Amino acid sequence: MAAVLKHWREAASLILVTSNSARVGTQMTQLNLTAAYDSAAKRFNNGSSKNDEINIQSDAGENFEVLMLKRSSKSKFMPNVYIFPGGVAVDSDFSSKWLSVFNKMGSDICKKMFEAMSSKSCQAAPMFTRQRDSAFTSIPSEVAFRICAIRETFEESGVLLVQPAKQLSYRPDSIYKSNGSLSTGLIHENVTLLSDWRDRVNRDPNEFLLMCQELDLIPEVWSLFEWSNFLTPPRDMMSSYRFDTIFYVCCMDHKPRASHDFGETVNTIWGSPSSILSAYFRQKSGLAPPQLYELARLMNFTSTSDLLDILSQPERDRVERWCPLTVACQDGVLFVMPGDDLYPDQADLMSKKEYKFDESIEALNRKFPKHHRMFYKDHATMGCVDFNATIKPRKGHVVPRIDLLNKLKTSSNL
Repeated sequence: MAAVLKHWREAASLILVTSNSARVGTQMTQLNLTAAYDSAAKRFNNGSSKNDEINIQSDAGENFEVLMLKRSSKSKFMPNVYIFPGGVAVDSDFSSKWLSVFNKMGSDICKKMFEAMSSKSCQAAPMFTRQRDSAFTSIPSEVAFRICAIRETFEESGVLLVQPAKQLSYRPDSIYKSNGSLSTGLIHENVTLLSDWRDRVNRDPNEFLLMCQELDLIPEVWSLFEWSNFLTPPRDMMSSYRFDTIFYVCCMDHKPRASHDFGETVNTIWGSPSSILSAYFRQKSGLAPPQLYELARLMNFTSTSDLLDILSQPERDRVERWCPLTVACQDGVLFVMPGDDLYPDQADLMSKKEYKFDESIEALNRKFPKHHRMFYKDHATMGCVDFNATIKPRKGHVVPRIDLLNKLKTSSNL
């Protein structure tokens, strides 16, 4: 199989970003800040049985929002938490049949786009460089995982990032370049048709390729930028499942109507990073470590254009894979990431060895001053109480805004 390894499965997730002022393609619910927090807190606890959206206003100056979905309580992996759309890759994401789909743009443009996405291979994460069976090498892994992210986003939220092939047949070569263009997504005139296809793809992910072939659509892979790569820790106390997940960012020029699928997902939220984090700190639950980390990173930006500026830098480094390790201490549990003084020089990604210290978190912070860690007093509730990152980011990347995060924690606990 294309994306199944002995110890984990490979997956892709998509962070959809849109301007606060973008209103095309959705119905908005205007909420004041207090009501937004109350609604968010209630939904963080209970979810929603309605097929609607909540829109939470920013209190930290961000002029953009991200899409998050709440996982069902019946989910085997990370139940009852808010996530970005995404899921495991399947064989059809790597199918050679995608070549005929993308070649409708023009074979030369398709070739250059594939080459651009798989450039700087010496920096690429293992999920992009590892050897696969020849049946799954017709398209670069960088393209296949983008297809996976787009497919899973369609399944879980109904947002479809594709373009009609006839509209792309005359596009210039710039389509394959990282030029920071906003994704337009597809607003299809036949909503019922797309709804039917969404049901089919939910039942069988292989139907996504068939949908693109029959409706003459091309997945908007060029609008997805690599953002981060997390491998589930070998000692994950929340689940025995492990995933090697690539996170992408896509900035849209409109806000698409999103709706959960009442299966894997049970609630839909559009909100700024700061407002979602504020609701999280008030409830002290509801976000898994990767989502908490990525929302804190997004607080570096005030607009989609600011975000696109850094994403589209030609000299930007590719993402590296991080596998957090759980470290027990006297008064809680640490999630430690590469670059932290507590992180091993040669981490064993298969070992379930327990890292344990008798000192308190305060003592460990003094003893090991280089930080890239999250601290949980009670990991079972996933309530993070301390978060620090003093590492230097790779070129074209950012670390979490710890100063803003601490302000949010303080104000949320008042």
